[in-house]
This record gives sequence, C-alpha cells and structure tokens, in this order.
Amino acid sequence: MPPEFNGIERRLDELSERLARLEPLREKARAEFDGDAYLRDIVERNLEVAAQCCIDISNRIISMEKAQKPHDNHEAILHMGELGVLPLDFARQLAPIAGFRNILAHQYLSVDWDEVHRHLQRLDDLVRFAELVRDWLRRRGQTEGSQP
Repeated sequence: MPPEFNGIERRLDELSERLARLEPLREKARAEFDGDAYLRDIVERNLEVAAQCCIDISNRIISMEKAQKPHDNHEAILHMGELGVLPLDFARQLAPIAGFRNILAHQYLSVDWDEVHRHLQRLDDLVRFAELVRDWLRRRGQTEGSQP
C-alpha cells in the first residue's frame, strides 16, 4: 500500500479492534445496561472510538481526493458516497453516526441508553464501512501502482 494509506490502515485496524470488543456484547439485553455501569462504559467508549475512526477515515480520504472540505463530520461521511467510496444510500444511512459520536463525547450527561443499545445492534454497518474502504484502498493502490 502507498504510504499515504498508512493513517487510514491504522484507523481501520483500530475500528476492527473496537468492533471485536463490542461484538460479544450485542446479545446483551437492554435491561442489562441499567444494572451494569461497567458494561455501559465499555460499550459507550468503544462505540465512540469506532465512530471517530469512521470520521477520521472519511476526512483523510476526502483530503487525498482533494474533494471539497466538509462543513462537519456528518457531511464528511456523506462525501464518501459522493466520492464513490461508499454507496450513496449507505453513506446517508451511516452519516448520523457522526452526531451520535458527538453526543457520546460531549453530552455524556444526557446519553440515551436506548440509542446506545440500538447502535450496538448495528455494528454490521461499521463492518461494511471498513470493508468498503479497504476495497477502495485496494482499487486506489492498483491504480497508483500502474502509473509510471
């Protein structure tokens, strides 16, 4: 892979690690969150970092593509659809994770645990994001490798 992909690869690895930590917790019932502060902490922090990885990757790809700078993180993920890294419908579906990440990071006193549990059930979206980005990196690397 070209060196400019290193930051993206590191974030993809971090995303995979966070998803691996969250995966076994998906089967926990919503009621278990109420009685287990440690479970809430684990899920909250790992979802926050996973979302941040998606945001960072999106912003890095936008920069590499010399695309218009997004106004916010929600728009950064939408740009991934416009750039063809993600299917446009999927980018629209995933983009609200940027706002969810902001709630986890900045409005921690008013976290909606039902929403956290819903996001925990949607880890497949983050797995798909990583797969699509890795596919884009392979295609992009092949294109750059064929240039003189």
